[in-house]
Amino acid sequence: MSPAISNAFGHMDANGSLTIDSNDKMILEDSLRVGFSTEDMANRVEKLLRSIGLVSEFAPLVYAVAHGSSSANNPHHGAHDCGACSGRPGSINARVFAAMANNEKVRSLLNERGIKIPDSTFFVGGMHDTASDMIEFSDVAYIPELLKDLHKSNVIKFEQALNKNAKERSRRFASINSKDVLGNIRKAINNRSVSFFEPRPELGHGTNSVCMVGRRDISKHLFLDRRAFLNSYDYRTDPEGKILVDVLKPIGPVCGGINLEYYFSRVDNHKLGAGTKLPHNVVGLIGVSNGCDGDLRPGLPVQMIEVHDPVRLLVVVEHRPEIVLKCIQSNSAMYEWFINEWVHLIAFDPIEEVLPL
Repeated sequence: MSPAISNAFGHMDANGSLTIDSNDKMILEDSLRVGFSTEDMANRVEKLLRSIGLVSEFAPLVYAVAHGSSSANNPHHGAHDCGACSGRPGSINARVFAAMANNEKVRSLLNERGIKIPDSTFFVGGMHDTASDMIEFSDVAYIPELLKDLHKSNVIKFEQALNKNAKERSRRFASINSKDVLGNIRKAINNRSVSFFEPRPELGHGTNSVCMVGRRDISKHLFLDRRAFLNSYDYRTDPEGKILVDVLKPIGPVCGGINLEYYFSRVDNHKLGAGTKLPHNVVGLIGVSNGCDGDLRPGLPVQMIEVHDPVRLLVVVEHRPEIVLKCIQSNSAMYEWFINEWVHLIAFDPIEEVLPL
């Protein structure tokens, strides 16, 4: 097994060699299993596709884009990485998922389970660097010849979206003129991320306040002002809420955890946050202390939470209220997040199309 090579920011080499398919054999390396069996891969692909409602009408190219953050001279950039990946970039997960979904044996099993992915469909992994607003795609050399022009066309669209995303982010940065042309704003955003003297290269999840679990139609045309976690889910493929249980399980630890991290750091940054990052010293790669003070700081620095409103996360779920209640009560650890009001919950009834009072 040749591991993927990481760059200075811990992000995966998009062309590094990986062993994913174990060919259904138990291969051990340092007492750890190498790769996945066909059934393991099919289970993971099926679970993700069903959870987001993507079970038919597949496009020729399907992109699995993870996120991570890279910035210079910033010991807190891990706080901008993926909360579901334990504060790491999700690039490896996106790349492995794409490889699994492209596996012929996996597709054969999925076909037996009612998910038919056309032979003409190809999955592409990638990672969006949320500090520099750059996207890198993995294994592009394996894209079928017939789809390469389409990928090139899609890359242009990704770049246009990144330009607009950079402009939207620039509203919060005092050093960038958000009325400048898109190309200049994008360049300024990129320069911020690698500046050794920039204490605010990215504001990350600052101002997060809501998590929407449902079809994108329910938020279409809404200006969410970068405050929402958007979790795709289609209740029509899950009338009894069996998939919804697994969709909601990570909402508390991931989205709620991120929200409370910002909440407590904003409420009392001196005791529950990390103070200003300017005198921070990195201690053993496990935390930071302020100057000569030996105590490790527990939360986020003031430069990350200045724009944040300390409100607890509102979770909006598109499904019948009785189904949502049954789901959250089915798991005691999940239910504690809601019954103790660490996060708030609203069920959006897709049948009545009203929010219950």
